[in-house]
Amino acid sequence: MDDRADNVPGIDISVDDLVRVRGQLSGLALAASRRRTSYRSDAREVRVRGRGMEYEESRAYVYGDDVRTMDWRVMARTGEAHTKIFAEEKERRFLVAVDFSASMFFGTRFSFKSWAAAQVAAHAGWLASFAGDRIGGLIVSPATHHEVRPGKTGAGLLGVFHHLAGMSKIDLPPDNTHNRLNFLLGELNRVVKPGSIIALITDFIGVDEQSLELLSSIVKHNDVNAYWIHDDTEIKPWPGGHYQVLVNQQKVGFDLSGSSSDTWLSQWQQEHRHRIETLASGLNIPLLPVSCNYAITPQILNKLSI
Repeated sequence: MDDRADNVPGIDISVDDLVRVRGQLSGLALAASRRRTSYRSDAREVRVRGRGMEYEESRAYVYGDDVRTMDWRVMARTGEAHTKIFAEEKERRFLVAVDFSASMFFGTRFSFKSWAAAQVAAHAGWLASFAGDRIGGLIVSPATHHEVRPGKTGAGLLGVFHHLAGMSKIDLPPDNTHNRLNFLLGELNRVVKPGSIIALITDFIGVDEQSLELLSSIVKHNDVNAYWIHDDTEIKPWPGGHYQVLVNQQKVGFDLSGSSSDTWLSQWQQEHRHRIETLASGLNIPLLPVSCNYAITPQILNKLSI
């Protein structure tokens, strides 16, 4: 399917590789047909929630109806209280939301975070397809973004794969002046329909108060599972030595042989992890850390409880 001749393992994303993930998960198809997926976060198991209902009609309000289902538009038009009636969906909408910010095009060994994110998207997408969900996606890169509307499992998922493959390379140095994570969350908040399941795949670089506000709005009516893609250098101590990094398109050197540098790096790592875990915990979002330094399938299967 992917005719790119310059495919670099762990960096360039191949549609064929994403399709092959299905074979690695095919044994889970029967279990996934129960249509409820959860995974363990440390010792805590969290199950996907949400009513999975589709709006059907509105009727006059009856005492005891849930006030959260009030139809304010009809009420404003008629002057009488109305409530929305929902019918259970036969197929739920599953959205793969992938953050391809500039920080995702990085990795010290095995793969880039962007490549790992695409693999996670394939794992989550295929599991959703086994459950019969309608799959769509939203992928944001430093320069562009693409939306795939939820469709029948094959078409929707393959559409996501093709966009992931097409966005696996960026011009260097990338534009990292804009918060693309918040742009992704803003677009997600705009297009998602209530009752959807969302796989949010990001490294959470740039997470801030606006991220919290956007996610708070999204989780009110949808199930969100967060996959934290990271490189081990973002969570573990670095070996002592001299390093060069790109800052505002200029190379800057720093030395980690001194205690002050080690303290600065350790503090950033702790604060970053704390922000992510606090965000997920505060919104009751299951959080699954995934390292780009190791094979993806064992990490996913180790956390899944289907």
